[in-house]
Amino acid sequence: MSQSTATAPDVAPAPEPRRRPNRVLRLVARVPFTLALMAAMLVVGILTGTLTSPATEADWYEHFAYGVPSFADDRWWTTVTGTFLVTAPWGYVILLFLIPAGVGWLEFRRGTGRAAAYFAGGQVIAVIGAAILIAGFAEMGSTWAGHLVTQVDVGPSGGIFACLAAAAASLPSPWRGRALLVLTAFTLVSVLFLGSMADVEHAMAVGMVLLINAGSFQRPTVREQRFVAFVMIVTLVVVQFIASVAPTTGPFGQTYVGGTDLFDVLFDGVIAVVVATGLRRGYRVAWIVSIVLASFNVLAGALAVFFIAHPDVLDSGDYETREGLAFAAATGFLWAILLVWMVACRRAFRARLRRRLSGDRGADRPGARLDQTRAVVERTGGGVLSWMATWRDNRHYFGSDDDSVVAYQTHQGVALVLGDPIASPEASGASLREFIGAAEGAGFTVSVFGASAASVAAMPDGWRALQIAEDTILDLPGLEFTGKKWGAVRTAMNRAQREDMRFRFATLADEPRSVRAQIHAISEQWVGDKGLPEMRFTLGSLDEALDPEVRMAIAETADGTIEGFLSWLPVFAPGGVQRGWTLDLMRRRDGGTFPPVMEFLIGSSALAFRDEDAQFLSLSGAPLARSDGGEGENQIEQILDRLGGMLEPAYGFRSLHRFKQKFNPRAEPMYLLYADESDLARIGLALVRAYLPDASVPQLVRAGLTIGK
Repeated sequence: MSQSTATAPDVAPAPEPRRRPNRVLRLVARVPFTLALMAAMLVVGILTGTLTSPATEADWYEHFAYGVPSFADDRWWTTVTGTFLVTAPWGYVILLFLIPAGVGWLEFRRGTGRAAAYFAGGQVIAVIGAAILIAGFAEMGSTWAGHLVTQVDVGPSGGIFACLAAAAASLPSPWRGRALLVLTAFTLVSVLFLGSMADVEHAMAVGMVLLINAGSFQRPTVREQRFVAFVMIVTLVVVQFIASVAPTTGPFGQTYVGGTDLFDVLFDGVIAVVVATGLRRGYRVAWIVSIVLASFNVLAGALAVFFIAHPDVLDSGDYETREGLAFAAATGFLWAILLVWMVACRRAFRARLRRRLSGDRGADRPGARLDQTRAVVERTGGGVLSWMATWRDNRHYFGSDDDSVVAYQTHQGVALVLGDPIASPEASGASLREFIGAAEGAGFTVSVFGASAASVAAMPDGWRALQIAEDTILDLPGLEFTGKKWGAVRTAMNRAQREDMRFRFATLADEPRSVRAQIHAISEQWVGDKGLPEMRFTLGSLDEALDPEVRMAIAETADGTIEGFLSWLPVFAPGGVQRGWTLDLMRRRDGGTFPPVMEFLIGSSALAFRDEDAQFLSLSGAPLARSDGGEGENQIEQILDRLGGMLEPAYGFRSLHRFKQKFNPRAEPMYLLYADESDLARIGLALVRAYLPDASVPQLVRAGLTIGK
């Protein structure tokens, strides 16, 4: 992507805002069942008086509520009547949020029929299933179930949780698995440590949805396997903290405030969070530590269950002992689930603390094996960014194919791939997927910056593509600057001829010291005006321009004064033939005497390369700029579009893009490829460090304060 000093043209007036249909009315039309359910709850609340007073105080409460006592008396119809009752007035406030969040969300995503079916089916199965489960445990002598077997309950929460789980199951991967994981963890912990009848109903409803959708679940990716382990560890920390500050009750017994030391919980929590972070990154050492912790806690939980079942073996009748055994048994059950998961997914945790890609043959150090990379580029060919792979800041991944290489940099735990893999078209997709597997296995978050449409088509299932720039391609065969559309370029070249402005190609390393001094001075002035160190990654410097393969385009006066210069990077076809050129440096003298020097340099370069039988020029892409007006953008692209507008006064991305339109190029989108929206913040920080590796924090802060000014 090129660097420019082109000035911005006059800004066109903003178009008049278009009228949009009323979104509220459209939303209401899509959720009639949700609105009808809320209306029914409200009407029943008014008629029964439960809107202003607790239902549990009414004489008729136990007759219309559902539960084991009602079903034992053959009042199965209470499954319906109890659904539309609420125990206390404050419950209506909660339902005001829960019904739209569960039923409304599902109806909006899947339609009225699905929402009604899941709500009704989920409510029935939750109520009856919970009653059967509680009665069964009570028959086996459970004290917890024996307490619940005499209780009744009301409310639609079973159906709401079923709808909430069904809506989560309709999400795209990976959010579907994550939402269901969080919901399942919440209901399981609620049963183990709160243990009310409603908690059992919620677990039954979520379990029903999981069974219905079991066939649609796929084997989790390495990232998701790590994420599940991370959530489990965090859940255990939260459970320990709650048990230290609030009483709990559940199938294994009760705990009371003060039974667990808060300081010990916080200390254990810090250790657990460190382990959880390591698991999220796939570190083997974190996996080993978690296996040891899980094994110890499972053993403690098993012993606790034994002593609870055989109180005569240990003096477990006193208060503190009962409480400790109950907590150990409940948490031991959760640790057992974690242990099974960690053993089953052990291959996902192979990353070393010093992250290194497997199979890289020692080329994961910046600047290592540049000669081999250069040979692959020339032999295999590549895209408009491929020559940048030969720059010293990049690492290189040589996979199983000797004729392919992936250039990347690592920042903030992110492996940033520079453009498409350098490989034959038929091997490019395999090379990309091989690198992604190796990098994720090493604990990196992977993103591809500047990918072409070919890489978008080859990216792994579940990955996403976000357009972040638009390359501008000028086709050279038959190029002539004739006609009205070439007026600006033709005018610049005619003026150059009148003013004796000269154009020539050069190899910078072969130029005399006086020429290099002028070019260096122009470049230093350009960099100094930015208030930041020179940008890198996809932006070269004079060091890269010294490469003999790089062509310098120079505009100079009759007395040898350089007014501006460009640098062109070669684009190879297979076999080492140069098929095109990519614009990199684009700089002009401050206060120069020839304003249209850039138009002159690009136009003259195009004609010269045309005569050398080159096929195209890439004028490079301007970040956060595009020519289609943003039609059909998704939400993230809309945010980037607004960000581009905010950054325009400081960095002029869109002005640069408009400048390049003078050359009537065709547009080719450039994409950012990533696996998960939750990675975008980290990827953004990695990109800042890739482009500004030498910038200090104060410099970045000062640059940020200039945005929008």
